[in-house]
Amino acid sequence: MIRVSDLTAYLKCPRMCYFMNRGQELIKEPTVEYIQRLLLKEMALTYGSALNEGNTLCALDQELDRLSDEIRIIYRQELAKVSDDMMEDAVSGVRTLLEGISTNLSSEHYSRTCEFEPVLRSEKFGLAGTPDKLITIGDEHAPAIIKTGAMPENGVWKSDRLQLTAYSILVEEIYNTVVTRGFVEYARWGKVREVTIKRHERRKVLQLRDRVRKIEGGFMPEKPTDAPCEHCGFMGMCDVKSTLASRFF
Repeated sequence: MIRVSDLTAYLKCPRMCYFMNRGQELIKEPTVEYIQRLLLKEMALTYGSALNEGNTLCALDQELDRLSDEIRIIYRQELAKVSDDMMEDAVSGVRTLLEGISTNLSSEHYSRTCEFEPVLRSEKFGLAGTPDKLITIGDEHAPAIIKTGAMPENGVWKSDRLQLTAYSILVEEIYNTVVTRGFVEYARWGKVREVTIKRHERRKVLQLRDRVRKIEGGFMPEKPTDAPCEHCGFMGMCDVKSTLASRFF
């Protein structure tokens, strides 16, 4: 069973997907920025409830206080080596974003009924994944993903579109419905962008699935010229020769 996260890893670098498929652990040294991303991800799950309070900014501030105590429990392994000073710096950085977030939050979007982190699995397509939310709009189901990094000036990043498309295919199979749209929630700004699910991106998801299947079969793909090697935890084991078959990737 191929995970949607395998597809997104392939988009970053096919070699990264290869090593993850081989059971290698992606090493991530905790930094203040990394802790901030985790805090923002958890904060974004509470944006709807914060809007229901009389003072959204105050509610967000209280949620951040709660998370500063609980984040190490939620991400026990990832934050095991984080010092109190690093945590304090990360919390302070996120706190400076709260006023802008509270101003941008959409009451229409965050008032919608949703299921958090549903597990989706399709034997037919050989895919599995867990979107951050599955939103119900009337008779319609729409997946939503939370992103804590940069937000493009317009639209959403290509990788985000493909990730949403993969979840849409799963939702359609499981709920016997047609998914026409999804949402990307940019947690750092409190902004939401709607994405139309398009035919060519459905095709691309299926193509990526087939490429990952070949990797599962043991082929090592070529490393792309724009691979993010300087930020990759697999860099030390990546300097190996590709198999002849990898050239088909």
